[in-house]
Amino acid sequence: MLAGGGDAVVGLEAATATLRAIYKPGSPKAEAAGLHVVSGFDEALQHAIAVSAPVRIRSAGGSAVRDAAWWSRWLAGARDASLAVCDAYWCLWPAQSTVGMDSLRHRLAASVVEALKWAACDRFSPDETLWARLGKLFSDSPDANASVIGGDVPGVGREYLRAVAYYSANLDQVELNMAIALSHLIDLSLPFLALTRKPDGGPQYVVSPSRGAIPVRRVGEGDGDELHFAPWAADELLAGFELALEGGQIPKVLGDLPAEELRPALRHLRAQWSTSPPVRHRRRFTQDADVLVARGFPACLAVVRGEPLPVPRAWKVLDFSRSGLYVLADSDPTRAWPDIGELLGVHFADGDGWQLGIVRRLRMWPNHAGLGIELLAWKPRLAVVDDGEFAVEGILCDAPEKGGVVRFLTLANAPQLAEPLFLREPAAVIRLRPLERLAQVAGYRLVAYQVQ
Repeated sequence: MLAGGGDAVVGLEAATATLRAIYKPGSPKAEAAGLHVVSGFDEALQHAIAVSAPVRIRSAGGSAVRDAAWWSRWLAGARDASLAVCDAYWCLWPAQSTVGMDSLRHRLAASVVEALKWAACDRFSPDETLWARLGKLFSDSPDANASVIGGDVPGVGREYLRAVAYYSANLDQVELNMAIALSHLIDLSLPFLALTRKPDGGPQYVVSPSRGAIPVRRVGEGDGDELHFAPWAADELLAGFELALEGGQIPKVLGDLPAEELRPALRHLRAQWSTSPPVRHRRRFTQDADVLVARGFPACLAVVRGEPLPVPRAWKVLDFSRSGLYVLADSDPTRAWPDIGELLGVHFADGDGWQLGIVRRLRMWPNHAGLGIELLAWKPRLAVVDDGEFAVEGILCDAPEKGGVVRFLTLANAPQLAEPLFLREPAAVIRLRPLERLAQVAGYRLVAYQVQ
């Protein structure tokens, strides 16, 4: 049981601070505490994270309602605690301590994988130091000589395989609930996964343990040191889970994870582990352009009106395609990066007007972040939609054409309008028929209408 009086975040932060104070390279305190203390913290922290997570494999009863800020702090706490455990074990590694190698190697490898997992869930970039540690542990283990490293045999090799499997699932590009579901599905799939010495023809993640490299996906032969991730044997298991969910059943091994989280997680994982995984369909072009960025619907509405940018942000576009931009953000006045799903306005310093987009990818480094933005509107404009009783001001993403479809952005809490609906512009009044709500996240609502 951790300190914190029942508040998981306080408990995680207190345990992390204690571990950091005790376990420092070469510290007499670390030697005195030894493996027993850090392993006790390890088990307690893993349990605390599991029972306080937003979705749980094993239900622990009711939980308090928390806001987004609390969950953000919880996720940072899980990431920091996992890294503190990993660093504590590393202090006891034989190169820096008198603790025996065999009693420590497997625990250290497992802790590295946990630290990598929670860093990815918190949208941090892959940690080169952690991958180097894991590669060193694997290269020095008996598993390094095997022609196939399977997930059905405990050891450092299986932990290395688990790390590659987590990486292959792109945990940093999905919401936290889905990342937790994906992690459990990957753990269940481990006996069907493998790292092999030879490629299998299609695109595969490839990793070089001796170089401590981060996995990359490619097709073709490499050098003899490389290992190729082979996940395809797991598809029968995952397909069986999907079939059970379609029939209204949740297999016992999936625990108490909700079906609404498992279904998209299974689709995502099967796609990532397919012999034909998702690829970009539009060519990207390198660019080095300064842009001003507006965050959130109110700021985007203000700049489309022609008002000054409420909070200036000057970032850079590094590449673009017909449907999106890759933006490098080096600072933000709020000291928080945009999250996936957030609405952004983008104005090129040497261009006219604003474009609108939605953050679809986020990866963070210590001093900057990379944002993949799906463009939503190239020439957004103000518009009002009303039903004769209520009128809602918003942003029109498309030019209206009879029989066509337009998308309309409003605040998430804007009044719900009843038919008949009318789009009012300076020179026209156009009748609309609602089609579907495309999104309602991060303070905005995006609705599609057909032009009558």
